[in-house]
Amino acid sequence: MLTATRHNDGSKVAAWEADREDRPFLCHCCQSIVTLRRGGVRAAHFAHQPPVTCEYGTNESEEHRRCKIAIYESLRADARVTKCELERNLGTVRPDVSAYINNVPVAIEVQLSRLSLEKIIHRTMEYRRKGIYVLWLPIYHEGLRRELYRPQPWELWLRAAYFGRVYYWLEGTKILSVHFRDYYLTVRGRTRDYQKLSRLKVPLVNSELTITDDLKPIDREELTTREWSVPAAKLFIDKQLHQ
Repeated sequence: MLTATRHNDGSKVAAWEADREDRPFLCHCCQSIVTLRRGGVRAAHFAHQPPVTCEYGTNESEEHRRCKIAIYESLRADARVTKCELERNLGTVRPDVSAYINNVPVAIEVQLSRLSLEKIIHRTMEYRRKGIYVLWLPIYHEGLRRELYRPQPWELWLRAAYFGRVYYWLEGTKILSVHFRDYYLTVRGRTRDYQKLSRLKVPLVNSELTITDDLKPIDREELTTREWSVPAAKLFIDKQLHQ
C-alpha cells in the first residue's frame, strides 16, 4: 500500500513523504502496525508485519504501485482535476486513485489479475451505490501486440461492461482503447468442415485516449447475455461510445 495512517495524529500520509520518526504507522483497513519500506529500486510503500491476515495491500506488485503513483501525479497536475487522492477510504471500497475529473466523481482501479471477477463486479456495484463513476484499467503489455490473444475472463467481462472496449493504461493519464474480435477455428468433420469459436481473440487497437480529455460518465443499464451478467453501473468511458 502507498498510504497509511500516522498514529500520533491520525493523519493520512504517503510512503514517499513519511518520516521514520513518525512511527508507528497503521493500516487504514485493519488498524494494525505497518512498516515503511524504502529502497533505491522499489517505490516507497507500507507493508504489513507477519503474520498477515489483512487483504488490503497484500501481494501488491511493484508494477501496480508505480502505475497508481503515475496516474495520481498526472491527475494532480491537471487544473481540471480536484480532490485527487490515493487509496481513499470509502468504507466498502478503496479505489487506487479517486478524483473529481471535470467535476465528475471518478474511481480508478488498476487491475493486474489479482482480483477475482466476483470482486470486480462487487466493487463496480459499490461505486454505483456511492454515486461514483468507475474506470477499470489493466496495464498494457506485449501480449496485446500479438495477432491472437487469449483474454482473461475479467477482461472479457470488462469488454461487455464497457460497450465492447477494454481500456489499458499506458503512462500518466494516457490509455489505449482495445476491441477484441472473435476468432474462429476451422474444424474438419466427417461430412463437412465447420467453424468453432475459439477462446483466442484478435486484439484491435481503437485509439489512444487521455483520462481527462476523452472520457465521460455514463449510467449503463443492466446487461444479461448468455455469457455475461453486467449489473447496472456508473462507468467512465470513451466519449465516442454510447452517443
